Amino acid sequence: MSDANDVVQPIPDRGTTSGEPTLLKDGVGLTGSVVFAMAGAAPGQTVAITLALLVTASAYGTILPLIITTAGLLCIAIAFNRLNMWRQNAGATFEWVARAFNPYVGFMVGWLMLIAFSGFVLIDVITIGPSLLSLLGLSPNNQLAGAIAIVIIGLILTMTAVAGIRPSARLQLTVALLEYSIITVFIVWAFIAVYVVHSAGTINPNLHWLSFKGNGTGSFAAAMVIAVASVAGWDAGIYINEETQRPEKYPGKGAVVGVALLGVLFVGMFATFQGVGPYKQLQAHASNAAAWVGNQLGGLAGEKVLSFAVVISVLATTQVAIIGTSRLLFSMSRDRVLPRPLSRIHPRFRTPALATWLLGGVTIVFGVIDIYASSVANAISDLVTVSGLLYALFYAITGLAATWFYRKVVTKSLKDALILGLLPIAGAALLIWVADKAIGALTGTESWILVGLAILGIVMMLIASKIYKAPIFNIKMEAAETDAATLKIGID
Repeated sequence: MSDANDVVQPIPDRGTTSGEPTLLKDGVGLTGSVVFAMAGAAPGQTVAITLALLVTASAYGTILPLIITTAGLLCIAIAFNRLNMWRQNAGATFEWVARAFNPYVGFMVGWLMLIAFSGFVLIDVITIGPSLLSLLGLSPNNQLAGAIAIVIIGLILTMTAVAGIRPSARLQLTVALLEYSIITVFIVWAFIAVYVVHSAGTINPNLHWLSFKGNGTGSFAAAMVIAVASVAGWDAGIYINEETQRPEKYPGKGAVVGVALLGVLFVGMFATFQGVGPYKQLQAHASNAAAWVGNQLGGLAGEKVLSFAVVISVLATTQVAIIGTSRLLFSMSRDRVLPRPLSRIHPRFRTPALATWLLGGVTIVFGVIDIYASSVANAISDLVTVSGLLYALFYAITGLAATWFYRKVVTKSLKDALILGLLPIAGAALLIWVADKAIGALTGTESWILVGLAILGIVMMLIASKIYKAPIFNIKMEAAETDAATLKIGID
């Protein structure tokens, strides 16, 4: 990691020719793009809430699903990188698909992204309370305390997101250094305990851990759905591309590097943490497995340290999710497919303040409702399945959009055929398969909710095209004539 100067840049004096303020330019560097990408996937939080889920689904065969998921998502990250080299827009896939495929398809992809992002924000918010309570030694099932924690922390994170990309970037860098240092220490510790000295109480690893069915009862398909949901969110740095230094280069590179680093980190965590104690104990602590891992390795002190890593991971990913989703709302509003007030920029902070406050407020309300309405563990399990499906779909669409947009140059060289053709299509094919398996795992209620959201999206699309008369529905489709990067920030 470089120092903070590579993450944040001085505020320039910006504005449009019409006097309207714009998003802050050159606010984040390459290191910041990588940090945002990794924070979006939240390794600390993710292992806490999905370790037990993935171990159960795979019967300890967690390693292959995570390696294959990482490979597939690297292919998609390459697609994000190439499309970002074409056009730098906070709406990313929404804008790319609208201009490369069809604006109506683009709108529905944008709507799909909003649902997926909102689901992840909700996961983040409802895990804030239990994670903090566990760190403080209180019962994570204390509803009132959990609700208070959600409100207070949610407000602080939303305020920081409104205050600008610079303080957010500094917070993310600080958290990254702490979180990943702690996790790396515990991965090494767990590896020695499980694989080298076989400490008392640990599970002896075997070759079945490297099989598609684990110990024999695992479901590779179910494990892949959870694995995709676990690593999802790495695209967070793409949505601040209009605010990034060298916007045609750094956001995409940050995504690729971020996915590669996340793959190493996730394989290391799951391959070692799953063996630190008996299966029944892991299941008994499924709502915060990281705290259990810390306790198994280092007693109460280990539990507190790893719980601290989880808490700061939750804080970081919640803020990143709020920032990314608010940028998507901003972009869609700027294109007049959502109400125009959502595209208003704060004149001082250069952030989409109204969209950020609205998103933060809604998620806090739903987070509090969920605390009282259902089991947190059950809610997270359901959201992981649904979010895994939605992320798989829009990641796959992005891969296909990249190949389609570069169709005129894909045959110019072996390198172009690989990077612009084979890899994005391979990643998309894998994720379409994962989405199909996720659809099969949906409950009747979840299926009807998604159908209802799809119908609502179609209604909103018709309003945008017929009532708002959004210009994006009349744009001419584009196709690349070259694979060179171009600087096209925002909208034409």
